Amino acid sequence: MINVLLIEDSAVFVMGLKLALSANKTFGNVESVSTPGLAVAFLNAHPETDVAVVDISLESETDGLTLLGILREAFPTVRTLVLSHYKIPAYILKAISSGACAYLAKDSSPDSIVKAVTDVAAGKCLFFGETIDTPQITRLFGGKDNLEARKPQGLTTRELEVLQLTTSGYSNTQIASALTISLNTVDSYKERIKTKFGLDSIVECVARAVSDGIVKV
Repeated sequence: MINVLLIEDSAVFVMGLKLALSANKTFGNVESVSTPGLAVAFLNAHPETDVAVVDISLESETDGLTLLGILREAFPTVRTLVLSHYKIPAYILKAISSGACAYLAKDSSPDSIVKAVTDVAAGKCLFFGETIDTPQITRLFGGKDNLEARKPQGLTTRELEVLQLTTSGYSNTQIASALTISLNTVDSYKERIKTKFGLDSIVECVARAVSDGIVKV
């Protein structure tokens, strides 16, 4: 029996997902929490949990993408699957690099979501459901081998924000104001971005990121 924790703050969506999973005899306990803090507390108390289904847009201090990294470190036996409204490549890259075994959009069919949770519990990995452009995601990872090895650029959420704002034409001063950080911090983020891309200038990083679909013009 597969024990599942839903980390989702939409009561209506939780109700529908519980119905879909509970109708399948493969599943045992299907529980839900609405915040990252409650998720950590639940998993500490229920080590028998097999799969955590995570929404990345949780309305709490810690978002779902950050939570994925926390779960990977604290609960390595719990496999994670992202279920989100967002189909943004940068989010998908971040989710997979943070340990998610799969990333599905919320407009996926109930049957495909049930199958994804079942497959993740069985140890299968790296698939994206029928409503996400899997070939595009594979290209963003630099091909199938890199996707399977989970080797994206590894940008953090804040680095992605700095890169997107730079792509949108924001100056360092404007980026610092928008993100409420110092100019020195903006420079530090740009240096990290260049290091992760292996390029000499932020302009080259922007060009690569736009080409790969990581950010949008």
